[in-house]
Formats: sequence, structure tokens, C-alpha cells
Amino acid sequence: MPDTPATPAIPANPNNTLTNTTPDERSTAMTTESWSVAAPQTIEVAGATTLIVRLTNGRAEIVADPNRTSGAVVEVLEVSTRPLQILAEHGNLRVAYDFPGLEGFVDRFRGLKDQDSAVVRITVPATSVVDVATVGAEVVVTGSQSGVNVKTAGGAITVTGTTGSVTTRSGTGAVTIAEHSGDASASTVSGAVSLTGALGRVSVQTVSGAVGVTAVGTTPLVNAKTVSGAAAVQLDAGSPVNLRARSVTGKVVIDGAQATSSAQRTVVVDHAEPGAAAYISTNTVSGSATITRG
Repeated sequence: MPDTPATPAIPANPNNTLTNTTPDERSTAMTTESWSVAAPQTIEVAGATTLIVRLTNGRAEIVADPNRTSGAVVEVLEVSTRPLQILAEHGNLRVAYDFPGLEGFVDRFRGLKDQDSAVVRITVPATSVVDVATVGAEVVVTGSQSGVNVKTAGGAITVTGTTGSVTTRSGTGAVTIAEHSGDASASTVSGAVSLTGALGRVSVQTVSGAVGVTAVGTTPLVNAKTVSGAAAVQLDAGSPVNLRARSVTGKVVIDGAQATSSAQRTVVVDHAEPGAAAYISTNTVSGSATITRG
């Protein structure tokens, strides 16, 4: 008598609301799927137009793949004692610990410290919106074309090869936005900020973190505010600039030469060049402002 074929294994999904369907049926009929992940595991999700990640410690790597038109892959590489919750619902993919709302998430984690930690790698279509918030977890985002929003208290943030709008906020972690095309906003307390690419509107604010902005092939509108952090902006060679710089004690340097202040007790520099399309505004207390071309 021939052997009876084995029944295909159902993907690990104890809370799946459609447990008696085939994979093809799930891809068309599914509205909600959920997983509670307590060990390393890889999960494939049918749809993910918006990705939401909420972690404490660890690392979140988001790969926005231009060759992927739909669906997502969640690789949980490491997870601490408490299971990580994954929810796919109406095109939204949420990878998080189960605290409702961002405010509750932050408040609760103030007392949890290292208890919740996960390392995840999530691959989504490049057109997916990415929204990430962590306490201390590092965040890496690559290739997104539809908007990136990242907040962290102490984790480093790295965003590379993106287009559209990028918004980042960190406490002590450094922020790096590289090879970006479009508008960008970055805010930190002590973390350094570095932005490079074909930049449009740029807004940067720090307390003590240094700021570096390098525009390639564009004439950006840059607004940089720091207390003690130095602000440096680099433009293409020969790019005329309109500069408005304000500081209490910090110096202003344009192409290697210190600019003369029009005020006596504070530093006030208004520098306008004919035909300028690049506009730069800096405001510091003691931090210097440096503008270079080339």
C-alpha cells in the first residue's frame, strides 16, 4: 500500500483568524493575522502598505525592496523572554511589544529597561510607508520611496538610499541620512546628525550634537539650530548662497574665511550672493556655523 502524502504544515500562527484556509485563500480572503513570536522565526505576510515597528532594545533593520511589489517578510533573529507580537491587518503590518499607543509604549518602557529586546529584519515593498519607534534599539532603513518616520530615545538611526520625506528624532543616538533624495528633518539632544544627498528642504535641531549637511546636485533650503553643536553645510562648487546666521558667541565661516558680524554683542551675519538658489539659516548659542562649496 503506498504511503499517504503528509499534510502540509501550517505556518506558525497560533492566533491566525483564518487557520483553516490554504495559503492562496489566505492571500485573497485574509483581513487579520497575528503571531506571538517567542523564538527566532521567519514569517511571510501577504500585504504591507504600512509598516509599524515598536521595540525597546535590540535592532530593527528595514529593507524596502524595489523589486517587491507586495507582501513582506519578517525575520525575527533574536527575541527576549517576552514574545514579540506581529499583527497584519488591512494592509498594516505591526511588529511590536503589546503596549497600546506610542505614549503608553514610552511610559511603560521607562521601567522595563532590558526586559524586552528583539533583533528583526523586515523586508517590504519600496512603496511601503515606514514608521518606527524604539527606546534603545538601533534602527536601519534602506531604500524606502514612500516616507520614513523614525523616533528613538537612545538608539542610533541610519537611513540610506531613500526618496521622498524622512523624519527622524533621537535623544542620545546619532542620526545618519545618506544618499537621500528629497526633504529631511532630524532632531537630537546630544546625538550627531549627518545628512547627504540630493536634498530639498532640510531641518535640523540639536542641543550639543554636531550637524553636517552635504547637498549633492541640488540647492537646498537648510534650517539648522543648535545650542553648542557646530553646524556645517557643504554645497556643490560654485553654488551661490543666501546665508542668515545668528549666534551668541559662535563664529561664522564661509569658504574658509570668518565672516564679519554686523552686531557687537552677538554674531549676526547676513550674506547674499547674486543668483543664489540655496538658502541657509543657522541659529546657535556657542556652536560655529561653517559653509563650504566644492
